[in-house]
Amino acid sequence: MNKISRLISLTFLLSFVYGCAVNPVTGKNELSFISEATELSIGAEQYQPSQQSQGGLYKVDPELTAYVSAVGQRLANVSDRPLPYEFVVLNNSVPNAWALPGGKIAVNRGLLLQLNSEAELAAVLGHEIVHAAAKHGARSMQRGMLMQGLVLATAISAADSEYSNYIVGGAQVGAQLITTRYGRDAELESDYYGMQYMARAGYDPAAAITLQETFVELSAGRATSFIDGLFASHPPSQAR
Repeated sequence: MNKISRLISLTFLLSFVYGCAVNPVTGKNELSFISEATELSIGAEQYQPSQQSQGGLYKVDPELTAYVSAVGQRLANVSDRPLPYEFVVLNNSVPNAWALPGGKIAVNRGLLLQLNSEAELAAVLGHEIVHAAAKHGARSMQRGMLMQGLVLATAISAADSEYSNYIVGGAQVGAQLITTRYGRDAELESDYYGMQYMARAGYDPAAAITLQETFVELSAGRATSFIDGLFASHPPSQAR
């Protein structure tokens, strides 16, 4: 059996060894072989490089960042998964937001300009918190690992592993995580549970609906390049 075949076999063996884990947000049983420690490590390592690749911190108005962070922490405090959540505003005119594993979240100033209320900001941040809390980024990484047949989860924790040369470079990992298009189920989960977090934190969940209406309006008649940037990871839809 050649090396690739062994890797593929070991990948699926790990799937059975690690088995299913209960998702802290949805309560569903799902495959999980990326540990929380690995999630936290990836988020911490990629947070700053990802910020820089998206325009860097918006330093003109520190009070704005403090305000966004305060709203974010208010929602994080009622989430289903305690993580070291952080929230920053990026100097990027494209309306977008993203979350890395481990609760590292960023919102572009371009998106803030499109919001009509604090409740809509809460809808954005609640949605991103669910992406982190429900392990959507980690789930995307796992799918990639299984498709490649590479035991990256093991190699990440063993620098001298014979498979360590397969690990994707750090900057590339960050770039992939913040531009990944989540599947329909992940988006709907983030919408649904994000609205629950809004209600728990004292915000009107209806603001999440007006936010989606704004997104649909923004996508109408725009150039493809703008849409790709705007909704790189959060495609809008009438259904959402």
